[in-house]
Amino acid sequence: MRDFHDYDSLYIKTGVIIGELIIVNGLLFLLTVLFPNAMHVHVDSDYEVRTRMFYAIINLSYLLALSWVGIVLDKRSVFIESILKNVLKISIIQFFIVFASLYIMKTYISLSFLVIYSVWVFASLSCWRVFLRLMLKAYRSRGGNSKRVIILGAGSIANQVYNQLISNVSYGYKFMGFFDDRAPEDYKVPAELVKGKLADANEFALNNDVRVIYCALPAGDDRKAVSTIRFAEQNFIRCLIVPDFRRFIEKKVELSFLEEIPLVSLRLEPLHKFGNRLLKRVFDILVSGVFLVTIFPLLYIILGTIIKLTSPGPIFFRQKRTGENGRDFYCYKFRSMHVNDDADKVQATKGDARVSKIGAIMRKTNLDEMPQFINVFIGDMSVVGPRPHMLKHTEMYSELIDKYMLRHWCKPGITGWAQVTGFRGETKTLEEMEGRVKRDVWYIENWSFWLDIKIMFLTVWNMIKGEENAY
Repeated sequence: MRDFHDYDSLYIKTGVIIGELIIVNGLLFLLTVLFPNAMHVHVDSDYEVRTRMFYAIINLSYLLALSWVGIVLDKRSVFIESILKNVLKISIIQFFIVFASLYIMKTYISLSFLVIYSVWVFASLSCWRVFLRLMLKAYRSRGGNSKRVIILGAGSIANQVYNQLISNVSYGYKFMGFFDDRAPEDYKVPAELVKGKLADANEFALNNDVRVIYCALPAGDDRKAVSTIRFAEQNFIRCLIVPDFRRFIEKKVELSFLEEIPLVSLRLEPLHKFGNRLLKRVFDILVSGVFLVTIFPLLYIILGTIIKLTSPGPIFFRQKRTGENGRDFYCYKFRSMHVNDDADKVQATKGDARVSKIGAIMRKTNLDEMPQFINVFIGDMSVVGPRPHMLKHTEMYSELIDKYMLRHWCKPGITGWAQVTGFRGETKTLEEMEGRVKRDVWYIENWSFWLDIKIMFLTVWNMIKGEENAY
């Protein structure tokens, strides 16, 4: 039996922690110099003792938050988004631990000081971790911190795994060979890379310091790998099983369990998780609430007056649309058309005579959509999500487009991924609607908080530069 302690990973994590402790304390020292009156203590309190205690709380809170969230940048495959998400969690948890500790100890720190400190911590640690991740990827690309890998199987699945390993050298894997019992003429991989039969894998792994084994055998042959899997576990070798369902599923899936029964969902739904839904809802309430009490009243007075003076009818246009899980709701807009009987049936087209002069300006700049922040605040919509369609379109396109109704698995949005990638406004053909639906489903399967922020920035940018399809 051999020693298999991953010292490289331990060194990486230690370097991360030491660097972040320096950053955490350095920022605190800098801010206390910039804001010397931020900490208030009782007259009978020792300021120096309280200051040292404050530093201790900051360090302990960081370590507690880190132990809870963990470090992910040392993993072989990790996205920058995951790194930033972990840093955000650490910053938030640290903020609440520090706030609670100071309150209990009756050491009063300016709330604005704590907020500024937390923002600086998030920004600094994010830069630090991204920098380290890029350095680590560069180091692994040159052969450092590598792990030796073999693959059980020489079929199409094994070939897919092999191609991923060699095309992403920054993962730091050194491929050593395939092992399979099939005849050479049935190989789906380069024959010269097959090192032997499945029975030869154990001895090869032991003699060549193999650290990871991928079991990529086709369904029906996977039982042949049982002895190698047991051998790997006894010798501290990581063994990863590649399930053979790619022949009918060609996208990322999610694995869950019914007691001990593994279940594979056909698609990822990040917003199905309570934490993500809560984060998105809190963000929606904050954004819509701030907008409704600041900018919206001014827009209502100015645009409402112009609408009333230039076109008979109400200021708001209210229309039933399809929302989350197929539930209908009333969507609000500033009325951009003259009152007509086709508003709930026919999309606006270029040069549409129904659109008023002020309506054309509002539609071009998205200002007609601003009342939908009311829908966001009351929970019918989200700031970002698939655009809600008229009931007539839902009924029609659900029969014509595969997976159309999947776009209703989350709340509709004021803006969305389809709108910022060229699918805003009128859909003249079935292919255009299919393109919009495809992007809506992609958004649902790939949602993240940072994707919402990106879409919002792109929306604002498109409003500034103007869009050809906005009419």
